[in-house]
Amino acid sequence: MATVSRLHTDLEILDEKSTASIFEQVVDGHALGAPDSSVRSTRVWSKMDLLVLPIVTLLFFIVCLDGANIGNARIAGLQQTLGISDEQFSIAMTVAAIPPIVFQIPINYLMITVGPHILVPMMVVLSGVSSALQGVVTTYPGFLACRFFTGLLQACLAGLIIYLACFYPRRMLQIRTSVMYCALALAPSISGLLAAAIVRLDGLLHKSGYAWLFLLEGAAAVVFGLIGLFSMPKSPSSVFFLRESEKQFVARALADDNVDTETSEHGRFWHEMRRVLVQPHVLLVSLSGFLADVTVSGLGVFLPSIVAGLGFEGSRAQLMVVPPFAVGAAFSLLTSLVSDRYGCRGLTIAFCATVAAVGFAIYIASEQNSIRYFSLFLAVPGSFSAFPALATWQSNNTAPLVRRSAAIAFGSTLTTFGSILSVWLYGSISAPPGYTSATITLLAFQVGIVLCALSALAYLKAENRRKKLAREEYVHQHGERPPHGDPVSNESIWFEYVM
Repeated sequence: MATVSRLHTDLEILDEKSTASIFEQVVDGHALGAPDSSVRSTRVWSKMDLLVLPIVTLLFFIVCLDGANIGNARIAGLQQTLGISDEQFSIAMTVAAIPPIVFQIPINYLMITVGPHILVPMMVVLSGVSSALQGVVTTYPGFLACRFFTGLLQACLAGLIIYLACFYPRRMLQIRTSVMYCALALAPSISGLLAAAIVRLDGLLHKSGYAWLFLLEGAAAVVFGLIGLFSMPKSPSSVFFLRESEKQFVARALADDNVDTETSEHGRFWHEMRRVLVQPHVLLVSLSGFLADVTVSGLGVFLPSIVAGLGFEGSRAQLMVVPPFAVGAAFSLLTSLVSDRYGCRGLTIAFCATVAAVGFAIYIASEQNSIRYFSLFLAVPGSFSAFPALATWQSNNTAPLVRRSAAIAFGSTLTTFGSILSVWLYGSISAPPGYTSATITLLAFQVGIVLCALSALAYLKAENRRKKLAREEYVHQHGERPPHGDPVSNESIWFEYVM
């Protein structure tokens, strides 16, 4: 008893230390009980981070590179070489966005059936092959075919969100998700740096500079996909360098936070899909995801073109996209730390969308290129930082695992429509170099994100108040809460929503 008491005292002290690891958010003391007093949260979660986060982030980054490279390839002469118009380029981008809309939900079903630790890296390998072929084809129909299969295989990104949510308690998840989503912000900037160097290979082996972009990216995807296939653990219980006591520690923390990591109820997926379609918070967060994806996809692909319209040319335009995205990655990590620390997902989303809205408003109001370029340091970080909060909020507030997978599939399907809209906003509807119509649309969408986030927050607060009263009534009648059994659904009075 003395040992247990000392453990709880140590954990309370640890919770109060602001100097703890930036990745650590201590779960309530009762969730950290472990049979071995040597188990400490910082050490356990750091060990988990060392195995899970690098490979997940790397795979996410490799897949995101294609979206960034297509924009750089456009500047490097893709359209001229293939002899295609702006409208045909927009069609090619749309073709890549259609497969996730059609197949995202069945793919998420396969994720919980086969396991994301197997399916995700396999799809990354095949995505690398498809991406590399974009550097080989010389006809527009061949390019369209490559875009179709590349888009289909990139649907594995939703599987990484499902996978990551199985390894951490809910209030420790957003900073990890943000680390992974930094790939979304860094891919365009790093792609710009790489593109500036790789396009200099133009003419090598009779290949154009943009072809080398696709070939080298595809080769990297194949290599890292194979690494992921052999290194991703199935679940927290199969992390090889955790001691048995540490695995029990993690299992207890996850169980007490209503996070299940495995399921045998695959057949309930389609039933749960129908359930998520009538849950207000799922619909509101998914709608926010659609609005946010229009912005993120548009900026991720067309920011090089936007910067080129501000007076920068060639490789300099590719280099000038790097600073806004780098600031976006740092801002995403900062807001995620605050969100995890205080459990304020909804307010984080609203704040980030507001920052982006200010950036777009400045871009519209000014005609000076220097000020417009400065506005990108608000629009890009605000837009990209909302995404980790949205993905985490959806994962946090849907349970059990089968329903979480269904909710993420629905949200991912809806956000893909945003990718299609962004292609046409920047590719055909809104004319360069100002892209005025697109910028006004994105400004309005930021307002929509704020309204959706605050509405979802109000609904979840009301639900938590109702559940608290129901729990108090239950305890009053029965003396204590029922023992922990199977993971509960998010409708249960014992499931508290994260705000």
